[in-house]
Formats: sequence, C-alpha cells, structure tokens
Amino acid sequence: MTFKVVLLAKKRADISFEKFRDYYSNHHIQMMNGLLKHGAAIHRRNFVIHADPENPGEYDVISEVFYEDLSVAQATMQELSDPELHRKRVEDEANFLIPESVRVFMVETDTTVFRPIEGFV
Repeated sequence: MTFKVVLLAKKRADISFEKFRDYYSNHHIQMMNGLLKHGAAIHRRNFVIHADPENPGEYDVISEVFYEDLSVAQATMQELSDPELHRKRVEDEANFLIPESVRVFMVETDTTVFRPIEGFV
C-alpha cells in the first residue's frame, strides 16, 4: 500500500506565479531528491487556479508526495530531521514560498474511478 503526504503552500508575493512554479518544479524538488537517500517515489504538484488573481486564496500549491510504503515515508521524515538537511531545505524554500504558510498532512486515500484516464497516476 502506498503512503501519501499532502503539502499546502503559498508563493512569495514578490515573485510571479510562473517563477514560483518553475523554481518549485525544476529546482527545489530536484535538489531535495538529490539530498535524500530515500525520498518520494512520485511528487505531484497541483497549482491552484485562483478565480480572482488579484485576490488569491490561502494557498498556491497542493503537493502530493507518494512513498512506496510507510517505512519509506518514515525513513524520509527521519532524514528531513537532520539539522543540515533541514537548514538547506528551509533556505531554499525561502527563495519561492512563504515558509510559515506550509502545512503538511499524512493522509490515507480512497479513490473511486468512474472512467479511467489514460496516463493518470
């Protein structure tokens, strides 16, 4: 059974949505994956489409981090508690998001498929 962590975050006000998305997808998660021995099997980012861009909501991204099982997730969390790795993560996150906005949830999933979508993970 796979295990999933959901993260919510808000981008920094002084950067564009495009820069936020690019930095998160092409730098931050790549950097973190390179630092971790275990890490995520799949990292999916769901970027929020705000109805009113002038008044964005509380979060700009809802990330889903999938692990093969609970033991891999726990090993990753243990790695993330290392002071040096924690420092690197926090320093890098300050480049594109508001650190205080980050919320993390461990979740169990229940899926109902009405029509399969090819390529959907």
